[in-house]
Amino acid sequence: MSLYNLNKARESEISDLAAWYADTFCPSPQQVLPQLIAEELGITYSLGDYRGKFDGLIENNRGFFHIYLHGKDTDNLYAPRLRFTFGHELGHYIIDDHRNTLLLPTTPVHGSVNTLDSSIETEREADLFAACLLLPEDRIKRDLFRRKFNFALVDEISRKYNVSLTATLLRFIALGNHPLMMVCSKAGKLKWLRYSHDFPFQRIHTGPGNEIPPDTCAGEYFSDGTKYLNKTEKVFSEDWFVLWKTSDQRRQLFEHCIYQESQQQVISVLWEA
Repeated sequence: MSLYNLNKARESEISDLAAWYADTFCPSPQQVLPQLIAEELGITYSLGDYRGKFDGLIENNRGFFHIYLHGKDTDNLYAPRLRFTFGHELGHYIIDDHRNTLLLPTTPVHGSVNTLDSSIETEREADLFAACLLLPEDRIKRDLFRRKFNFALVDEISRKYNVSLTATLLRFIALGNHPLMMVCSKAGKLKWLRYSHDFPFQRIHTGPGNEIPPDTCAGEYFSDGTKYLNKTEKVFSEDWFVLWKTSDQRRQLFEHCIYQESQQQVISVLWEA
């Protein structure tokens, strides 16, 4: 099952590329500023209210690139969502395959929406680039050295680097320092998932209509509205996953939910106890 992981070699390639740009233009301990990198690369940008048609869009005009960022009057370039959007659009320019496609006169202009559920590989690559750019590998590894994974650590890193929880989790998964899965469910159905390559389970035990398992924290929320706010709960492997070996039964997992009620969705973070 993918929905929608990249292969490990491509993840590593994108991570290294993002780290080079972060370290070259925003060396530690400076916070990575996408706007600074854009200026150094000669890319212009603007912030405006595009009525939700897109979060970000990069336009090629005869070899000159401009990035449009969707934001309201109260937004600024230091807001976590806008920082991720900016990094995503920079990824479309910096990743060679993406830039070469943009340079083709037949390539249509299209905007990006940062929901992490795109089935388009270039969008997933740009998402990963943004996470790796804002959370450079060497800096994150220093922060995580000899520290046991828990959700409080995710929250700490998110605040330190001024990025969203989902972007931070995407980065943790790519780093692979701890087996981890992120499952997004919307209106009670599986929407997408990401997992580190060493996570022991991959196939979600979904219902006939792609419903998520009921005996999980996310399942309880969609069933009766139960919320475990700021709490990590214990579940078992068979609650979430299709198991192929009897020895995998009763393996204990932690589940921590991020509730995004305005979008009718929940992101479940899963890791082994």
